[in-house]
Amino acid sequence: MADIHLVRRRRPRQFRRIDRQETDLTDDEVRRRYRFSSDNIDRLVRLLEPSLQRPTRRNKALTVRQQLLLTLRFLASGAFLQIIGDTFGVDIATVSRVVTNVTDCLFALKDTVIKFPLTDADRRRVMAGFFAMRGFPGVIGCVDCTHVRIISPGGEDEPSYVNRKGFHSLNVQATCDHKGEMNLCLSMQWYAYSFEKLK
Repeated sequence: MADIHLVRRRRPRQFRRIDRQETDLTDDEVRRRYRFSSDNIDRLVRLLEPSLQRPTRRNKALTVRQQLLLTLRFLASGAFLQIIGDTFGVDIATVSRVVTNVTDCLFALKDTVIKFPLTDADRRRVMAGFFAMRGFPGVIGCVDCTHVRIISPGGEDEPSYVNRKGFHSLNVQATCDHKGEMNLCLSMQWYAYSFEKLK
């Protein structure tokens, strides 16, 4: 009987264009898809470029803009990685790596871009700004909250992460000053979740 050798053929790599995700869109469509205006996306690209710029274009490396758009689409839509990958024409593993890298870079900038007015002079400046806008005295920030959907962390504390709408989430609170510049306040639940993930 002759020996039969099965040869596994490697699937050919496909490089697909993802440029159309912004270039073919109007400003309103960009805002609806990514929750940011084109100008703010440009600003974020400039801010993240030193950290995310690939040293080579080998293997069609994603640009900083493509990485940012992919991450913003994932965060804005709450869709699965596979769906984002299909939308942008990249593999699910690429989506996972890009989202992780971009969020890590954004988190590393937190101390330089997220600040609460701590000095008397800062508080007076913000109060004067709010008063000039709406004539409302003594305001140093506007507060809002949102739930960020997560995968169930499991364990004994798992029920603590189920919100009133019945899905797992983290409660995130943010404040901003009169210019719309944000000060982020994460709940203790967020810190506990992050700590568990790092173990």
